Amino acid sequence: MTGKEIRLNVLEQCNPSFQAFGLWTHPRDRSTDYTSIDFWVDYARIAERGLFDNFFIADVYGVPDVFAGTPDAALRNGSQGPSLDPVVLISAMAYATESLCFTVTGNATYEMPYSFARRMSTLDHMTGGRLGWNVVTGYLDSGARAMGRDGLGPHDERYAVADEFLAGVYRLWEESWEDGAVLRDKENGLYVDPSKVHAIDFPGKHYRFNTIHATETSPQRTPVIFQAGASERGRRFAAQHAEGIYINGTSRAVVADQIANFRKRVADAGRDPQSVKVFAGVTVIVDDTTEAAHERYAEYKRYTSVEGLMALMSGAMGIDLSQYPLDEPLEFQENDANRTVMENMTKHNRWTLREAMEAKALSGTNIPLVGSPDEVAEELIGWIDDTDLDGFNIARTVNHETLENFVDLVIPALQERRRYKTSYSEGTFRQKLFGSGSRIGVDHPARRGWSTDDVVAQ
Repeated sequence: MTGKEIRLNVLEQCNPSFQAFGLWTHPRDRSTDYTSIDFWVDYARIAERGLFDNFFIADVYGVPDVFAGTPDAALRNGSQGPSLDPVVLISAMAYATESLCFTVTGNATYEMPYSFARRMSTLDHMTGGRLGWNVVTGYLDSGARAMGRDGLGPHDERYAVADEFLAGVYRLWEESWEDGAVLRDKENGLYVDPSKVHAIDFPGKHYRFNTIHATETSPQRTPVIFQAGASERGRRFAAQHAEGIYINGTSRAVVADQIANFRKRVADAGRDPQSVKVFAGVTVIVDDTTEAAHERYAEYKRYTSVEGLMALMSGAMGIDLSQYPLDEPLEFQENDANRTVMENMTKHNRWTLREAMEAKALSGTNIPLVGSPDEVAEELIGWIDDTDLDGFNIARTVNHETLENFVDLVIPALQERRRYKTSYSEGTFRQKLFGSGSRIGVDHPARRGWSTDDVVAQ
């Protein structure tokens, strides 16, 4: 390689319309088949053909219902509703592939440590160690109500709860079963050496349990940890826990500044700042020539739904955009919704609502790239070299057409420039990502014995 090797993730969500809202109506789009297992298996195989590192499935509890005070706009447009449980899809996709890794979103606000730890360990077994976990705390008030809460609760308090949740699952994954506990000794009838299995006593404020981890040690023990929070509290949380972070930025200068500040936070947390991979979301429209790519963009744009985008953005930002003047700049409002989206839409840009909807019609919160294979490859390389990014989350526009176009056109252009791999490396997700062992790093809190005392200190 002549520079940093570019890492690529598929970015997806289990619903008809995601990032490019309304594109499910395009005649070549397959998103209406999202309830079919064949849809997801085909999707995974395309990603593996393109040597993608990871298939990242975003998720959220609830349906956006802030726009006009109802979920109607979201439901009409398939915007984050209806949706499937992404955990259920992973085993089938992993069975259909050999090297592609998978990151599933799991909510640390509404899960219980014991059952969640078992589910993730099971998936790590079923994927052969190809599992990551995107840690979220939720941002839709409708999701909180669906889970029996009165509302979301304070933004920063949700991260304190997540800190405690992670402390619990870390101890189950890393401390309950010693190496060598599983013998599978048929001759002596001894499956497990009980002296090497330990109950975890966890006296937390929000979660408490005393139990042995239900599942024998999986290939990675702890799945690769991802996080996407960009608020002050979210960045502190990510610096403590994340091995990969997802960011959204509007310019190379903004992204470079975000990454430099984040790596300093990681170092301040006692971890190697290069032990975290950073990915930015991108929407790529590519064709054989520049002219054809822009014609394709124009064709796709005819199918966009502004209402669907506004329904999603209203839910994410926690403000009813149906009441917002079209030609006034969007203003930052402190609330308990998704502050990442709020900051990107108000602080990093000074868009009016009309300008924001125009700019984001096909890319949602992602960076839009339109051009020939060479142009897109050079643009991706430029972002990597100028910002210290490690890679990108590639979102769909027309399913599965845009991913197939990317694999067939952009991947060879990146390989010609020696900035993208020509084959998969062996090993687990963590080994592929970092070139080291399967277990999480010794400087990570999961290995340092992150405890309820640490949570209080946060």
